[in-house]
Formats: sequence, C-alpha cells, structure tokens
Amino acid sequence: MNLINIRLWNQAAIAKTCWDLFQKTDKLWIRWIHSFYIKIQHFFTAPVPKQASWMVKKIFNARLILEQTQKQNDLTTIGSLYLSLLGNRPRVPWKGLMFTNSARPKAIVTMWLQIQNKLPTSDRLASWGMDINQQCTLCQHDFETRDHLFVCCEFTRAIWRKLLTWIKWSEYTTDSWDTHTAQFFKLMYTEYSHAVWIERNRRVFEGKSRSFEYIAIRRSLYV
Repeated sequence: MNLINIRLWNQAAIAKTCWDLFQKTDKLWIRWIHSFYIKIQHFFTAPVPKQASWMVKKIFNARLILEQTQKQNDLTTIGSLYLSLLGNRPRVPWKGLMFTNSARPKAIVTMWLQIQNKLPTSDRLASWGMDINQQCTLCQHDFETRDHLFVCCEFTRAIWRKLLTWIKWSEYTTDSWDTHTAQFFKLMYTEYSHAVWIERNRRVFEGKSRSFEYIAIRRSLYV
C-alpha cells in the first residue's frame, strides 16, 4: 500500500550523507572529516577510520551503496537512492485506483480488501470449512463470490447504474477524462464498493435490507 521500507530508507539517507561528504566542501562538518580522516587520500579508497565514531563509520561504509547504485551525480537524492536500492518491482494494476483516492478511509480499506480478494465472502468462508448458506443475500440468485457481489449481482449493478445516471455518465468519454474526472470516478467506485459490503453485512447479520435507490442516494452524499 505504498509503504516505505524503513531499513532501505535509512540506508539511502546514510548514502546521501556519504554523497554530500564526497561532493560538497561548503559545510563545516564535511571540511572537518576531510581534514581529520581523509586528508590527502581519495574518498572512495580511504580506509574506514578505526578511531572514528560509529556514525562516521556508517557514512564511510555507505560508499558501497553509492558504487552499487552508481549514484554520484549532482542530482542524487534520498528518494533516488531509495528507489535504486528497492530495485525494479512489477507495477500492480490497482495502483491508480488506490493512491490519491479522496474517498473516506474506511471505504478505501474495504476496496483494498476487495481488490485483494480478502473480504470474508461466503465462498471464502465455506472454503475454510464453515457450514453456511452461500447464496447471495442481495439478489438471492447465485453463489456469493467477490466477483459476483461487486460485478455480476443484479442488485449491485442497479446501484451502479443509478449512480451513473445521476452523474450523466453518457456525457463522459475516457478520451476526455482529466485528472479531476478520474478522481471523481475513483471516489465514486470506492464509496459504491463500501456501500455494497455494508448492505451485504446488514442483511447477513441483522436481517435488514434497503432498496438499491436508497443506497444509491446515501452513496451520492459522499461523492
């Protein structure tokens, strides 16, 4: 979920300090280390001073990171060093939907669990050995799965169609989407997903139900 690897970030921060020590001479502490430890030696070949503090030793040892990442230019930042240490990672398809989402935090969490197929839908509960009714409580037709509940169920499709009608969906085309439009639809889908899950739980645990029109109206208040 876009969480930072703290260990790698700390390594990148130390490497950035090492880069400053190699490139800059305008700081008093840099001039002091050069005159006291490096002297006339080359920075990348000078031995790690045994009498230095642990912090100075850490900075000297970070030379390996600069050599490995080949970050020795004027544009070196902690962020660029961190990404180099992190390496190439595959881009997940849900990145654009999750990040910079203006929906409520609890709705974003629900959608995150939905994307990962971690919501306790009936099919998953049954796979854990639980003896439960697997019929969808919203449409009363098919087995409840993640895909059925949020995509195929006629009840949830009716909610989505209602929302699209209110925002005059036919006037939008993907070619004309700007950042604001994309953010709006991202928010709307997130709140819609949360509403579907809340209604499902309401029917399962409380035996109460609401119409799709009512749910659509309630969701529109958060969009």
